[in-house]
Amino acid sequence: MIPNSAFITVGESPKNMADVAAGRAPGAAFAVLREGHFSRTLAMVELGKNPGSASERVAFAARSYISTWNLENIYLGEEFPGIEYLCVHAALRRRKRVAMLIHNVASLRRRLPLAGLRLGRLLDHVLCLSEQSRLELESQYGISPSHITVLGSRVDTEFFKPDPSVSIARQVCSAGAVNRDYATLVDAVRTLEVPTKIAADTAWRYSAGEMTLASLPDFVEMRSWGSYVNLRKLYAESAVVVVPLERAMLSGVTVVLEAMAMGRPVILTHNPYVTDFLRDGENGFFVQKGDAAGLREKIAYLLDHPQEAERVGARAREWVLERYAVQLYVQRILSAWA
Repeated sequence: MIPNSAFITVGESPKNMADVAAGRAPGAAFAVLREGHFSRTLAMVELGKNPGSASERVAFAARSYISTWNLENIYLGEEFPGIEYLCVHAALRRRKRVAMLIHNVASLRRRLPLAGLRLGRLLDHVLCLSEQSRLELESQYGISPSHITVLGSRVDTEFFKPDPSVSIARQVCSAGAVNRDYATLVDAVRTLEVPTKIAADTAWRYSAGEMTLASLPDFVEMRSWGSYVNLRKLYAESAVVVVPLERAMLSGVTVVLEAMAMGRPVILTHNPYVTDFLRDGENGFFVQKGDAAGLREKIAYLLDHPQEAERVGARAREWVLERYAVQLYVQRILSAWA
């Protein structure tokens, strides 16, 4: 345990935690970090606070600061309410060693208070998710390289693992909503006429542009899969998992690592923020943004060469176990206090 310490974060709902305990959902870093690593854990959701409300974040930050008045080692697990906590810290200036995870360094909403208003100078250590993020923290935020740790990301490799009882079908799947370029995926599979299943609750709002559900080919199915257990089965039964991205930002990585942990070959839209997470041609494949023809070629290759798809998927599973298991992620977080 890190002595004299607090973990301040959004947290998970009781239902989500119950699902994790029952094996119905993957465990994330929160479930591990809250057990025995810090002296105290303060989570918005557990206190009945709404993370989407600015006023409730401010109130939570003030309450958390008072609750951690005599604690010196503080880990802020998200930018919000972490930034609100730093505002209180700027005013009261108790002696503290503060580390914060910044997920999206390209966001003006993060950069303005942390770099523009110089709240970042109150941080003793910054954690981020990719090498590109590290470079931007140095150049755009003015953070010293010695004060940055690249975490990568994490996936529950026990929840997401190959299931030999599920038969692999000649089908493509994808998942997620934010920053998805499903129009390019649909274009890629249109002439292949391969069954394509997209697990996304609100994807059109984020990703489809002029397309509508009614305009989809009849071999493309898009809907909610309802649960992590169903999503896991979708990965297991799909020959290829595609994560098509729209903008250059750190997104889609959760789906990528879940699918890789399942031993499935992944095709991911390339951008500088996601380069760390697979090795092109070895344990997955990159395509360029909007390149439907290139995506179609890679999908067709993996469908027509199932043994190669299995080889790539097996390497993907090994890659994830070596780098992105939850316990490894937690160890990298804790190393900020070493």
